[in-house]
Order: sequence, then C-alpha cells, then structure tokens
Amino acid sequence: MSQQTEGSPNLPGGAYSELVIGPYDETRVQAAATRAHDHLRGKAGIAFVFVSCDYEPHVHDLTELIQIHARCPHVVGCSAGGLIGTGHEDENESGFSLLVLQVPQDEVAVFELPPESTGPVWEQAKRFNRDEANGWILLGNPVMLGEDWMGRWNEAMGGTPTYGGLVSGSFRGEELFVFTDKELSAAAAIAIGIRGDLHFGGLVSQGCRPIGEPLTITKADHNLIHQLASVNAYEQLQAAFHSLPDDLREKAQGNILVGLAMTEYVDEFHTGDFLVRSILGGDPSQGILAVGAMPRVGQTMQFQLRDREAADNELREMLLQKRHDLRTLPFAALLFACAGRGNQLFGTPSHDAGLIREVFGEVPLAGYFCNGEIGSVGQRAYLHGFTASAVLFVRREDS
Repeated sequence: MSQQTEGSPNLPGGAYSELVIGPYDETRVQAAATRAHDHLRGKAGIAFVFVSCDYEPHVHDLTELIQIHARCPHVVGCSAGGLIGTGHEDENESGFSLLVLQVPQDEVAVFELPPESTGPVWEQAKRFNRDEANGWILLGNPVMLGEDWMGRWNEAMGGTPTYGGLVSGSFRGEELFVFTDKELSAAAAIAIGIRGDLHFGGLVSQGCRPIGEPLTITKADHNLIHQLASVNAYEQLQAAFHSLPDDLREKAQGNILVGLAMTEYVDEFHTGDFLVRSILGGDPSQGILAVGAMPRVGQTMQFQLRDREAADNELREMLLQKRHDLRTLPFAALLFACAGRGNQLFGTPSHDAGLIREVFGEVPLAGYFCNGEIGSVGQRAYLHGFTASAVLFVRREDS
C-alpha cells in the first residue's frame, strides 16, 4: 500500500508526504523519493522518515536513497510501532511514513544530542537557539534519556517551543533507534531546529476534561499532595469522582488524573489550561495523593477525566482554534500520537490523523505512535502520555 499526499505547488512552502505499508523494498523507497523530488522540483531541505523496526538493517540504504533521489541534504527519523500519514493511521504495520519539506538549508539544523547536557553538540544547538530559533522537533530514545533530560533541555533552550516524541516499535530497548543521514545514531535525541521564515504552530492535546472544581493546593511535599483547599487530597478525589453521573463512574475507574494550572491569570479554567499528570497512588488513612509531577503550594489543581469523548472534543477544539490563530492553511504537518490512542482509545482507526484532515484538508503529513510525546505547555516542554502532539508548518509572512 502507498498513500501519497503532494503539497500544492502554489503554497509559499512546499511539501510531499507518502505512507508506504510493507517490508523494506529499495524500489519503493526510490520511487517515493523520486516523486518527492519531482513535486518539489529538486528544492527539498529536510526529510522526516518514520519506519517499523524491521527496517533497522536497511537504514543506511534508506537514507541514502532519499538523499539521492529526493535531492535532500538532511534526513532524520526513528523506529515506530505504528505509522501515520495524511488522514490515515496504520498501527503495528511494517512500512515507512515520509515527509519531505521544501525549506532553505540555513533555516534548519540537525543535532545529535548525548544524554549529558554538556559538550560541543549541545553548545552548537544552544547557539542555533540563540539565533532566533522558531522551534524544535525532538526524536528521543527512551533508553538513553534520563529522568531529568527534559528539565535540562528547558534550561538550555529557554522556553523555545518544542514538540516531538519518544521512539517506539518494540518492548526491547536494543531494538529502538533514531537515525540521521549518517546512519543509526547513538544520540539520546535528534534535535531539529527551525528558524527563518519557516514557522510552526504546535499543539498538545492531552485527551482530558476537567471534573469537579478547581482547587488550590494548600499543602504539598515533593510529588505528594496533602491538602486541596485545606481538605485532605484523597477526600477531594472522592468528591470529584462522586460528582460524575452514574454512567461515567465505571469508566472513570483508573482514568482520573490531576491537572496543574499553567497560569493563575485566567478568569475561568478550561480544557487545555492544565498540565495533566497521572495519579501514582494514594493513602486514604493520611489523605495523601502521589502524582507524577512536582506541584507547588498555591497552584490551582483540578481533577481530569480521560476518555474517548474528551480526547475527541479537545483535539477537535484545539485544531479549530489553531486554524483560526494561523490565519492560513499549513503546508505540512507532523503528528506524534501516543500508542495508547488510536483504535484502542477511540474504537475506530485513524482518529487523530482524520481530524487533522477534516480541519486542514489534504495537508501532507507524517507521524508515528510514540512511547511518550513531547510538547510545550506554557513556557516549558514536557514529556506527556496518552497525548497527541502536532506541528503545523506555515510561512511566517502568512501566519
């Protein structure tokens, strides 16, 4: 199977995407790269290619074919447990998803970052960031990334918008990989920096909706919440659960999370105003909740319910708002979706990619199902779960 999406040649920036399902075949890779070259008239700048794990022995040939036949100087990619194209998602299939962008070489740079946030490559990336970087795309290897890696990334990049995902495709860490046109990489993450006229509108859909009332954290210690609005946190969780209609309570079991407000300067909190994190455990006798974050006293928190309806509504609303904010159709897109979404969450295939096509039309798109999604919320980039993180490429003069 091959699904092609060619960006309009009349758009200020051009793109070509193709989703190919099947085992590695040199002829198919060459044909896809040639179609990208023909469409972009030889002006390709960077190619993103996401591949199933069985492509690992062929990465060198794959990247070389794309470089030669798409005339593309930069190629980046990773292993993927499921592939995404324009309006279409193939979970647990062999193949590759390709997006080639028409972008000047000096507007994009690729860095292979080690686990330690020091050294010459990190310094080069920081210099690129200081030179008015518009944003970053990260393809991370979960085996190599330490727990505090994203914190060090934020310190280095100073809040520059960042989106991407952790590679997937296998439960065996040694079978996960990232790569560039220099072959397989031992980097903790491939960082792709964007600057100049190329601009992207990113979004992070966490798939939740608030339940209960917003509450102020009045006592906390590290990742433990003791009190919310001067009442023990476990009682407040029970109150939020019982505020749900009877038909939702069974679905809510195991699907209630916490949402930490990213700013207090709003009159009313809505979906998307919170950084959503898991509840790791609780102690009813002491009224304490352990959460996957470091909440602070005085911060607003609201419990969140994750279900298919909330995930559908939030992503739909975010895409419509982004279309309004961008004031133009994007010429290309990347989608990083959690492996826990897709058919497993929505009960139907191609939900997230289908919504993007519904809102933006046949925009060339590539993506994959991730082991964790990266996206900026507020002024920091976070590692998320059960999330859809997307990048919508436009030209600055049209944004």
